[in-house]
Parts: sequence; C-alpha cells; structure tokens
Amino acid sequence: MALFRLIPSNEVIGYVLYLVNILIILIIVYRLYSEAKRGGLGLSAARLIKFIRYEASSYRKGTVHLMHLSILLGVSLSILFTLIYPLVYGNQIAHYVMFTISLPLLLGLIMALAWRLKVLARSFRVYGELNIEETVKHRSIVLQSILIIVITLTASTLALSLFTSITYIEVKLALSIIDYALIAAYYVKPEVNLYLNLDLDLPSLREAFNLKDVLEGKVDASQVKAGAEKLSDFTDYELRSLDACVEIGACEEACPATLVGRPLSPRMFIRKLKYIKDTEGLNADLFKVIIDDEAWSCTTCGACVYNCPIGVRHIDLIIDVRRRLVELSRLDQKKSTLILNITQYGNSMGASNYGRHEWLRELGVKTVKENPSFKHLLWVGCMGSFDARAREIVKAFVGIIKAAGLINDIAVLGDEETCCGDPLRRLGDEGRFQEVALSNIEVFKKYGVKSIVTICPHGYNTFMNEYPRLDDYMKGVVVQHHTQFIADLIKKGLVKVRQTGEALTIHDPCYLARYNKSTKPQRIIATSVGVLKEPRNSGEGTFCCGAGGANYWYDVPEKTRISSVRLSQLTETGAGTIVTMCPFCNAMLNDAARVRGFKGRIIDISELVQESTGDSHQ
Repeated sequence: MALFRLIPSNEVIGYVLYLVNILIILIIVYRLYSEAKRGGLGLSAARLIKFIRYEASSYRKGTVHLMHLSILLGVSLSILFTLIYPLVYGNQIAHYVMFTISLPLLLGLIMALAWRLKVLARSFRVYGELNIEETVKHRSIVLQSILIIVITLTASTLALSLFTSITYIEVKLALSIIDYALIAAYYVKPEVNLYLNLDLDLPSLREAFNLKDVLEGKVDASQVKAGAEKLSDFTDYELRSLDACVEIGACEEACPATLVGRPLSPRMFIRKLKYIKDTEGLNADLFKVIIDDEAWSCTTCGACVYNCPIGVRHIDLIIDVRRRLVELSRLDQKKSTLILNITQYGNSMGASNYGRHEWLRELGVKTVKENPSFKHLLWVGCMGSFDARAREIVKAFVGIIKAAGLINDIAVLGDEETCCGDPLRRLGDEGRFQEVALSNIEVFKKYGVKSIVTICPHGYNTFMNEYPRLDDYMKGVVVQHHTQFIADLIKKGLVKVRQTGEALTIHDPCYLARYNKSTKPQRIIATSVGVLKEPRNSGEGTFCCGAGGANYWYDVPEKTRISSVRLSQLTETGAGTIVTMCPFCNAMLNDAARVRGFKGRIIDISELVQESTGDSHQ
C-alpha cells in the first residue's frame, strides 16, 4: 500500500496534509465523546444506533431535515474518503466510485447552501423588524457565514474525489483541514445536543417544582423559583440549546408568530440569550436582551422544536421566561383576568361553574354520581361547557355516542369539572396549574376514572402527558381525543358513515397532531365521508390557528392574524368544507372566515360524522 512504501518526494506534502487531517478527525471524535459525557450519557452503542435511526428517518419531517441529513452524511463521507486516502490514491476507478457515491449528497449540499443563503438574506429583514443590536447582529452574520463556508468546503472535498492527480488531492486535503477544523469548532455541540435530547418529545415541558412535595414539606417553599430571570436559572439541557443553535433558520421559517410580524423570532430569541451568556456569563439578566412581548408572542405550537434538526428547545426556554414574568406580575389585564377566572370560577371563560353541564341532561348524559358504572368520563372542557358554538360540537359527539348505543357508557363531572389547567401552564403560572391539576386528579380518584374522552386537544395533551408526571394514578388512565374515539367506533362497525363525495380539507390541531402524533384517525374519518384535499401544512407539519399558548385570551402586536394565514392555506385547497378537531381552532378559523368573507363551512369532525350518519342530536 502507498502508506507503507517509500513515499516519493512529490507526495510528501500530500501525506503531511493527510496526517494533519487525521489529527483533526481525532479531535472531532474526542470532542463528540467529551460533550456527550458532559451531558451525562457518553457514547453508548445503543444510543448511537437510536441516534442514527432518528437521523435516517428525519427526512420525513421536511426539506430542512433532508438538507441537514445531507450535511451530516456529506461530512461523514468526506471523513471516510480522507481516511482511506492511502488505499485509493492513484486508483482512477476508486476515485470514480467515490465521486458517484457523493453525487446525491452533493445535490443535498447544494440545496443546503441555497437554504443558508436564503436564511442569511432574510436575516437582515428580521434584524430590522426586531431591532436587533449591532453586536448580536454581527455575531449572527459571522456564524451563518462560517457555516456557509463549511457546507461549501464539504461539497468541494467530495467533488474533488473525482480527480486522481496529486495536485487535486493536495487541494482536497488542504480544504479538508479547514473544513474539519470548523466542524470541530461549530458542529460538534449541535449534533451532541440532538444526541442527548432524543428522548425529549414536544410534551416534555419540565416541572419547575413539584407542588405536592412543597405541600408535604419535602421542599422549602421559600426556595421554590418557577421562572428564569438569570441564565443560571435555566437547566443544563436548556443551556445546551443556546450553545447548540447554529441558526439553521428552520424554526423561524415555520414560526407563525414570525410570519405575521409579531416581535418574536425563535432563532434570534436563542441567539440573544447565547450572546449574553458568552459576554456576561450565567449570572446575566436575560431581560437585558429579551422583551416581554417576545415571550408572549409564542403560541407554543411546537413548530420551532419540531423543525429544528439539532434539537433546540425554544419553547422550554420561552415558558421559563413567562414563568418569571408571572412571578413578577408583569401581566396585562387580559392575562390577569384569565388567571383570576380560573382561580375564582374554576373555568377560563369567567362564567359561574354552577350548572355547568345542566344543558347536557336533555341529551341523556348523566353525571358520574348518577351513573356510577360509567366507562368513560366525557371531559367537556371550558369551551365545550360555556361557548355556544363549542356546545354544538359536544352535542354532535354525544349524538354519535347515542347512535352507537353507548350513551350509558359515558358520564360527566357536572359542577365538579373545572379547567384542565393548560392555559395556566402555557401562560407561565406553574403553581396554579399544579394546584388545578392535583385537584382534578383527586376528583378522578374519587370516582375511579379509568378512561377520559375529550373534544379538546389541549386537555387531551395535559391529561395524557402532564398529569402523570404529577401523580402516578394518571399513568393508569386511558386518555382519548374524540377523533380517536369516533374512528374506533367506525372501525368496530358501531357507527356507519356514508360517502358523500364532498371536498374536505383538514386543519390538524398542533396539540393533537404535532405534540401527540395523532394524525391517522381524522384522515380515516374524513376519507370515509368525502374527498380529502390536504393543505400545504398538514399532519405533524400543521400550521397553528393562533389560539395556543393561552393566546386565545390575550393580544400581542402583529401585522396580520395567524388564523387568517391558516385560513388562506386551507382555502387554497379548493375544498368548501374545513374540518376542525378543536373548539379553539374552530373559533379562530370562524373568526377569520367572517373577516375574509369565506363562503364555505367550518365544522368539527364530530359534526361531519353526524351528518354522514343521518342522525341528529336531540
């Protein structure tokens, strides 16, 4: 082999460059290992396999993930080609094979380069709209430029694998040295962040404290701090997000708040925190760079986290900022009223909770006291209980249950049902959220609740993912969204629908589709009834209606309504009927429809099914 024979003088430079490459590759491996170890996991075989599987399947999330995969594979292939250089040097066929293997990745790298240039160009508009200070702006431009160079160098080293001349090989190895050095400096932490965060799904919002422990005296209440004011208040995994962000821009591209001109860019939110971390340390006051409306602009739709290829946790950081704003009472009247309503009335609508479910009696729905042998608790929710339009959705769902002959299998809590707590938690009032949650759990225990069905994705997510972390009792409770319940009834033949041929489009709620990956039941139902036309953002890649994160109850500065943007996406399909699965989504889209003069219908999926069965609620 060339490596072991006497090296001709004209090849000495090539081998010196080769050895320098090997040294930097070893540095990359060491940095990967040390960063993973610092994160508490190390580089285990099982974890690496899980990481590889995730990366290999991530392209399904969209173009940005495909481009990121191209960069990762491109870098890996470039390193492999460098390592085998002594074995293939001078072998023309081997070089042709290497280049052929590189071609698909070269196309992906060209796409990634075009994306990076687009993000950089867009950044100048974002800097101006958000009044980003010059020092932060400068760091952002430098970082993006460096990563553009990395992509260009990686593509160049792969392209040069076609040539066998020592001159070309020397150029390739020289470029690789620069490329790998930049990768060691800038790309290790992003990949390790993803590696460490693989187990963190969207519902993994951390508890700032455990109220039960405080009430039981296990934790000193005076030591409890819910929010973040200094960077040191963030957890390790949140701080890792600041170091990991390389301004890919996928978060910003997908963010509904950014799109409608709200004072928030998830990318710049992270970069500003990174700036003060680097310049002032962990004791820095984050409110030096973060304004209140930045945090309030977020709808917690999860598009930023979902679309980030390296696992940055934007929402976790934003919620921690909100928690501190609540602690400091930096709330406008609408936010304060929401908290007061839930505290005083037990619901977010500010209505008396007395007789909350009396209207359901005429539909034959009993309370848990009247029907102690119930199988499923129907959680009606605040909107379903008090909003006139949402009540129609509940009535349609009850009509389906009656048609299936299961009306005696369900029961409601009546006056004992209160808010699920989701608006409180998303607003940042962690203490009141846990107080409400623990109170609800005690009611569930009291009546032996083992199954909950709800029309609201927010309650669904809260019961299924957040309550079990507060009390183990909830781990044994089956939670279903009404789309899942209805689809199951259809599958069992208990409800028969007819095909109408009507053109339908679906609006997937963020907390159902993206947070909980429940996208099939609604499509099974819709295609059973009509012809489904998917909007440009659908399934897990859905676009927010604008109500999430407690935004339904307050306002922030914006150029246009998020609901109006989403309505445009849905009407683009040409479908005359928009099918929703959330009372808040239904309300937001109906408001947008009235303003825009939309002539079609916006109905809940339960209403669609009821129409197709020919049954009507009584």
